[in-house]
Amino acid sequence: MSTLLQDLRYGLRMLAKSPGFTTIIVVTLALVIGASTAIFSAIYQVALRRLPYRDSDRLVMLWDSNHKTGQEHIPVMDGSFPILLSETKTFQGMAAFIPPLSRGSVYSFKLWRSEEAVAIAGFSSQVSSVLGVTPLLGRTFAPNDDISVENSPRLAILSFAFWMRHYGGSREVIGKTLDLNRFGERIPYTIVGVTPEGFSFPYPLFADKPDIWESLPYPTARFLPSNNSMVIARLKPGVSVRQAQADVDTVAARIRAEYPRYYKDESVRVVPLQLELIRDVKTILWILLGALGFVLLMGCANTGNLLLARAVSREREMAIRAALGAGRLVLIRQMLTEAMLLAMGGGVLGLLLAFWGLHTLLALLPPSLYIPRLDTVALDPRVLAFTASVSVVATAVFSVVPSLRLSRPDLSQTIQSGSTQTRAGRSILSRPGSLLLISEVAVALPLLVSTLLLTKSLQKLLEVNRLFQPEHLLAIQIGFSNSVIRSLPNFWRTEASLYGQFEQRVAGMPGVRSVALVDRFPLLTLQQSPNRFKSDGAGVISENFEPAEMHIVTPGYFEMAGARLVRGRWLADEDATDSLRVAVINEPMAERYWRDTDPLGRKLTPVWRLTSENFAYTIVGVVREPKRFGGGGDPQPAVYLAFSQVPLANFSVLVRNSGDPHPIARAVHAAALEILPGQMFVGEPQSGGEIVSESSARLRFTTFLLSVFACLALLLGVVGIYGLMSHYTARRTHEIGIRMALGATPKNVLHLVLKEGMALVGLGVVIGLAIAFALARGMSSMLYEVRPTDFSALCAATLLLLIVALLASYLPARRAAKVHPLVALRHE
Repeated sequence: MSTLLQDLRYGLRMLAKSPGFTTIIVVTLALVIGASTAIFSAIYQVALRRLPYRDSDRLVMLWDSNHKTGQEHIPVMDGSFPILLSETKTFQGMAAFIPPLSRGSVYSFKLWRSEEAVAIAGFSSQVSSVLGVTPLLGRTFAPNDDISVENSPRLAILSFAFWMRHYGGSREVIGKTLDLNRFGERIPYTIVGVTPEGFSFPYPLFADKPDIWESLPYPTARFLPSNNSMVIARLKPGVSVRQAQADVDTVAARIRAEYPRYYKDESVRVVPLQLELIRDVKTILWILLGALGFVLLMGCANTGNLLLARAVSREREMAIRAALGAGRLVLIRQMLTEAMLLAMGGGVLGLLLAFWGLHTLLALLPPSLYIPRLDTVALDPRVLAFTASVSVVATAVFSVVPSLRLSRPDLSQTIQSGSTQTRAGRSILSRPGSLLLISEVAVALPLLVSTLLLTKSLQKLLEVNRLFQPEHLLAIQIGFSNSVIRSLPNFWRTEASLYGQFEQRVAGMPGVRSVALVDRFPLLTLQQSPNRFKSDGAGVISENFEPAEMHIVTPGYFEMAGARLVRGRWLADEDATDSLRVAVINEPMAERYWRDTDPLGRKLTPVWRLTSENFAYTIVGVVREPKRFGGGGDPQPAVYLAFSQVPLANFSVLVRNSGDPHPIARAVHAAALEILPGQMFVGEPQSGGEIVSESSARLRFTTFLLSVFACLALLLGVVGIYGLMSHYTARRTHEIGIRMALGATPKNVLHLVLKEGMALVGLGVVIGLAIAFALARGMSSMLYEVRPTDFSALCAATLLLLIVALLASYLPARRAAKVHPLVALRHE
C-alpha cells in the first residue's frame, strides 16, 4: 500500500508538471466517455431493449406492399385480414388494430361534458392473446365482440392510468357506462376490463398512449379493398420469420388469384415487432452510432498519440531512473499509475458530461419528431461501464506498450545522446503516433462529409418549400357534428352554398390573397394508403382497380399548390352537385396508366363506389405538380375531385395572405364556427412554417447531432495534429540547429516541418475519402436532391480539414523556424 501511495504521489506531481498535457488527456477522455454513454444509452433503450410483452421476440407486424407503386408498410387490406387470420398456419394468433388519433386532433374523442381529449385505439378480440396480456380487472374482448350488430353496446377496456385518474382505482368499475363525445354526439361505452399497470399498446409504435381500447368489429361477408388494418401476430414456438413469410406468401398468392381486380400487385411482408420500433428512425440511429464510433476511435487515437509522445519524451528520465536502480516492473507500474489517474479524472468528468448531455439531447429533440421509448431513456450503467472500460483500456495500452521498451533502455547511449534527438532521414511513418494521426484524419473526414451532405440536403428541401411561400400560409382543420354527418347527403344537396359563402368570407378578409378547401392538410406530406380506381376503355387501369392518391379540393387549390395545366381544363366552380362529375389527374397518373393514349374523357370509378357502378368521374384535365410541399418528394399518381361533388364530414381550409398568417387565424376560426352554428368543430391553426418545421424535423435534428460530432472530431483532430507535430519539432531542436548552422533559412525549416505534417494528413485524407464515400452511400435515404458522391461536399470537407491541419502544423513549425542555431546546438 505504501508503494502504491508513493506511485500515486509521484504520478500526481508529474501530471501537475505538465498541466497542458494532463488537461487535454482528461478532457479528451471525458468527451469520449460522456458522448458515448449518452448516445449509446439512448440507442440501447430505443433499439435494443426488449419489448415489455411475453416472448416479445415472437411478435411480428404484417404490412401490405404494392409492387406497382413501390409503397411499403401499407396497412393490411381489410378484405385480406380475415383470410390471413383463418388460412395461415405459422401463427399462434393474429389481431387487427387501429392506433389512436392524436389528442390534439380535431377528430379525437372527448369525455362527455368535458374538454378533456381521450385517445381511443380499436382492437379485434385476438389482441390480448397475441400480446400475452391478462386484464387487471374484468375480461378481454371475446370473438363475439368482433361481430358488428346494429344497436349493440360499444365495449371498452380502460388503461390503468385512466382508471386510476377517473375512477380512483375502484374495482366496481366493471359494467359501468362511460360516455364519450364524438363530434357532439354522446356515445356510451360499457366498461368490461382494465389493463395492467404500464401496459399501453400500440405505444411505443405510435406516440399516443391509449386511454381506452374499444372492440373493433371486422366484416367477413365480402372482400373490402380498403387498407385500414394494422395487423400484429404471434409466431408459433420454433417458427422463424422466414417460415412465416413463406406461409403468408402462399395465402397472399391465393388472394391475388381470387381477387385480381384489387389485389393483383399486392403482397404481405412479415416484420419483427422489435424492428418496427426503429423503422422510421433507423437511418438516424445508424448514423449516430457510426459517428459516435468514429469519435470513440478518434478519442482513443488522440489519447494514444499524446501518451506515446510523452512516453518517448521521457526516455532519458527512465534511463536515469533505471541507472539509479529502478527495476523494470517499477517503471511499468509508474507509467500505468499515471495512466489510471488520467483515466479516473476523465471518467468522473465524463459521467457528469453524460448526464448533462443526455438531458440536453432530450431537450433539443424537436416535438414533431417521435422516436419510440425515448421518453424512458436514462443513463445505462452497463453502457457507462463499457465506454469507460474501452477508454481506460486504451489509455492503459498506450501507456504500457511504450513503457515496455523504455523499461529496458540502453543506458549509456540514451544518457550520452539525450532523449530529444531524432535521427535525420527517419521515415515519418515509423515515428511513434504517426499511424494513429493518419487514422484520426481518416475518421474525421467522413464525419465532415456526412455533415455537409445533410446540410446541403436540408438547404435544398427548404428551397423547395420556399416556392410555396410557407411564411404566408395558414391551415385549419374543420369538422361537422355527428348529427350533421348522419344527414350529410341531404345536407350537401340543400346547403352546399354554405361552403361557398365561407370561402368568400375568408377571401374577403384584409390581406388574404387566396383560399382553398381540401379534404385534409398537410395532405402533401402524408404517405397515404392508396385509393383504387378503375377506368373504361384503353389503358392498364381499365383491367383492375389500380392504386392512386385521391384529393378533394376546391379550384383555388391548384394555384396555391403551384400546379400547371398540361391539357384539358381545371376544376371549376361550375362543377356543382348536380352537374357532370369530373376529375383532374396529375402527370404521373397519366404516364403510369395511359402511357400510349389520351386520358381525357375517360371515366374513373373509385373502389368506394362499388355499390354504384355508374357513379363515375370524367377526367377533364391533366396537371403538372411541383415537388411535394413539406417533404419535397416527387408527386405520386393522384386524382383530384371537385369539393362541391363529394360529401365530406371534415376538411381543412388553406389561406394564403400577404403577411404573417397568425393575425387572421382568429377571424378564420370564428368564420368556420359560423358555417353551421353549434354544429362545427375547429382545430388549432397551423402555419406553413410550422408544417415545414415538422416535415424537416428528422433531417434538421440529424444534421445538428452530426454537426456536433463533426466539430468534436475536428477538435480532436486539431489537438492530435498539434500535439504530435509539437512533440516531433521539440525532439528535433538539435537537428534543426545543425541545419540552420549549415545554411538552412527559417523558411526552409518551416517548409520541412509543414511538409512532414501535411504528408501524414494527406495519407489520412486519401483513406478518409474512401470511408466517406461508403458512409455517404449508406445514408443516401436521408439525402434530398443530393448525391452521395456530391463533389462540392467532398471538396469542401477535404479543404476544411486540410486548412485546419495546416494551422495545427503551422504553429509548431513556426516555433521551430524561430530557433536560434547556437541555442539549438547547446540543447541537451
